[in-house]
Formats: sequence, C-alpha cells, structure tokens
Amino acid sequence: MNGLIFKIAYRNLKEHKTKTLIIGTLMALAIMILVVGNSFMETAARGIEKTYIQNFTGDVVITSSDMESASLFMDGSMTNREELTPVIPSSVEIQDYLNSLNSVKAINPQIGGAAQLKHGEEGTGFAMLFGVDPEMYEKTFQDNIKITYGNFLKPGEEGIVLSEAAVRMIKETSGELVKPGDSVLLTGINSVTGTKIREVTVRGTFEFVNESPQLEMISFIDLNNIRILNGMLSYTEVAANLSDTEQALLGELDEDSLFGSDDGGLFGDDLFSDEGSMISETSGTESELDYMDILGDTSGREKYSQTDPNAWHYMVVKLDDSVNEKRFIKNLNNWFTENGIDAKASGWLAGAGVIAKMSNTLAIVFNFLVLIVAVVAVIIIMNTLVISVNERIGEIGTMRAIGAEKRFVRSMITLETLMISVIFGIIGAAVGMIITRLIGAIGYEAPNTFFQVILGGPVLYPVISVRAVVISLVTVALVGIAASLYPVSIALKISPVKAMGE
Repeated sequence: MNGLIFKIAYRNLKEHKTKTLIIGTLMALAIMILVVGNSFMETAARGIEKTYIQNFTGDVVITSSDMESASLFMDGSMTNREELTPVIPSSVEIQDYLNSLNSVKAINPQIGGAAQLKHGEEGTGFAMLFGVDPEMYEKTFQDNIKITYGNFLKPGEEGIVLSEAAVRMIKETSGELVKPGDSVLLTGINSVTGTKIREVTVRGTFEFVNESPQLEMISFIDLNNIRILNGMLSYTEVAANLSDTEQALLGELDEDSLFGSDDGGLFGDDLFSDEGSMISETSGTESELDYMDILGDTSGREKYSQTDPNAWHYMVVKLDDSVNEKRFIKNLNNWFTENGIDAKASGWLAGAGVIAKMSNTLAIVFNFLVLIVAVVAVIIIMNTLVISVNERIGEIGTMRAIGAEKRFVRSMITLETLMISVIFGIIGAAVGMIITRLIGAIGYEAPNTFFQVILGGPVLYPVISVRAVVISLVTVALVGIAASLYPVSIALKISPVKAMGE
C-alpha cells in the first residue's frame, strides 16, 4: 500500500510539473535564505561571544546587587546617576572564595568611570575609564591590547594609558599629539562627590586588538586616581564627637559672631588689625602666635582622604573551558545568599551590554521575518495545492469509488507535499551552504560602523551552521504539512458519485 501511494504521488507531481516547480522553488528559496541568514547570525554571535569573553567580560561578571546594569561599558550605570555606582560588598571574601575554586582560571577586579580630558590650553577629549590592577588584568586578558607608544601601567604606578581615539580627540582640538610623559587633567563629575580633578601622567597609548566603536573610548587608569575620581574613600563619614559644653558653645554662635566684621567677631577684621592683632609686635617668641596653632592638628586629614583598596565595581571571572557557565553562576549566587553577601553574578552578555545584546536582538528579528515569509509560503503553497486538488476531482472521486479510503487520499496528498518539501528543501540547503562557503572564503566586509558592531568586526567570515540547516529542513517540512491540511480537507469532502458524474 505504501509503495502504491508513493507511485501515485510521484506520478501526480510529474504530471503537474509547473505547479510542482512553483511550490518547490518557493521552498528552496526559503531554505536558502534560512541557511545563509542563520549562518551569518550564528557566526557573528559566536564571534562576539568569543571576543568579549576572551578580551573584556570573561565568562562571569560579579557586581553589587544594587547595580542596575552589569555592563562594563557605561550602559546608563556610569552616567547621569543620582548616586555613586555601588561597590561590591565583601570583595575580599568573594575573591578568596573564587581563588579556592579549581573551575576558576583567572579573576580581574576593576573599576569603571568616565572623565573629561584636558591637555595644555586647548586640547580636550573624553574617556571611559577602566581602573585595573596591571598584573591581574594582563593575566586575565592576555594580548588583548596593542601598545602603540610607551608602556602599559606597571604595578603600583600611577598614570593613564590613553586609547588612540582619545589621542585623536585631543589632537583635533589642540593640534598637538599627546605623548608618553605628558600630563593630562581628568575631570570627573557626579551628583554625590561633585567635581574631582586629577593630574595624571600619560604612560602610553594603545588600541584593542579586536577594536569596535564601543571599545575605542576606553582608557586604562591606575586604581588610586580612579577611586579618587569616584569618591571611593576608606572614610566617607566622620562623626563629630563633641562634649555638651562644645555643643552649647556652637549653638550660641552664628556666622556673624564668628566672621562678622562690624562688631569685631572672633575672626573678624580686627583679627589682624594693628590694634586688635593677636600677634604682638614685641620681641620674643613667647608672644608670637603660630598660625598652625589656630588651625589645630591637621595630621588626620590624610587618613580621611585615603582610598579604599577593597572597593571595586566589577569582578570579572574566567572559567575553565569544561565548566558550565550557567550552573556556575547559579551556584555562585546561591553562595552569596547563604553567606548574606549583597552581590550578584551575571553572564558575559550582561557584562557586554547593549552592543552585544543588539546582535542577539537582530537574530530574533531575522527569524521573525523568516516566520512571516514562512506564513506567506504556506498560503501560496496551500492555494496551489487547492487548485491542484480541484483539477483532480474526477481522479480522486474514482479512487474513492473503487474503494480508496479517506486515509489513502490524505496520505497521498500529504506525501506529495512532503516530497516537494524534502527534495527542494535539500536543493535550497545545498545552494545556501555553497553561498555561505563562498562568502566565508572571501569574507563579508561591513559597509559601515553599525554593521561592524553587529558583525563583531570589520570583516565577517561566515561558517556553515549545521543547526541552521537541520532547523531549516524541519521548518520547510512543517510548512509543507501545514499547507496540505486545507487541500486534504477539500479532497476528503469530494463525493465519489458526484466526482464520477463530472
């Protein structure tokens, strides 16, 4: 019975060559687009993932639970904020725990920030800042930067390593080239600590090996200066422990009584006048007043301007290749909860931010468009099959009259559709694979900056996606079956007597 159905289905397709070619060509074209498009998207996604994990985000990014975005690249968390970017709590404990795990290859704690650059009288620019420990950074991300002039930061050395983009901005505004050894002023502003200005020495200039518009604004800076710019101090609040007498005294004094000039306040104009001077003109050191005695002991100021050596915004973790990233993140977050640490672990995509996510979004959009095309294909194929069934009313009626059951008719039409789907689907997949292989050998050059970001670089060399081929063939088969449902229902309604009478 199965052989008979196959012979009849094959004969019908052969006799209706035009309709068969129309349906088949549509299916082959859809498969070809699916294979080429998904191969492009998957190659770009894998390339972006590999680039970010190896060079910027690692496999896991740890932040404070209060951090809105785990992105390292200023996706709203570093600019226009009302509060300081939260630091990771218990960072020493977290780092010790990570170092105890065999699954962890390297750890790179870092600090994010942004600052206006000024060089000389006219040179200005802007930089996103990565505050890093040089040794830990180079161990985690080996060979991800290319030094163009000077050197990278050395352990314990203060200074900044400027991106070539920042150097170009300064040159465009001043006409001068920033060189290693020059000084630049960094101005950081936020609503909590106000304006911070630091003068730092340029130690070198660099480019990322895997450059992109998102990364070209990043410059590296030492930890002390980035912490000062961000207000990450060891002592942020100082309590004034005053006695009852001191508080009562302060309560009775106002600004005029302290600094007023009309009535000769405590620090008024008479302080240094000839008549009211606190410094006698008589000779002898005993009558002379040391100005520093007025100000009191200032030795404690250094204590309250020290930066917090354990303050970090991010902790980037690289895992062993055999480790399951999602399981590791789940276990790490459970450990945070069990130990009462207000931190969270996220995957590389959260750390990569908007640009990397955009690539995934475009893949979803592409597949949605393909779905629309598939729906259109179903409608076209369905209409073609309906016409074919109407042309074969007499044939189908005769089959029913001589004993063919409804199941036989249903199987015959469904098999016809599947044969078209499989044969032309394989042809479309083969053509798509050939096109992908040819483009992969030549390379697809991104036409503009936007496509460079999406493709993960200036040139994409797409690789055939086996998953895309399998999914495409399954999809076209499902499309064929769906398209045959309505024509089958029409065929089953044909009355044998009426069909033979026609």
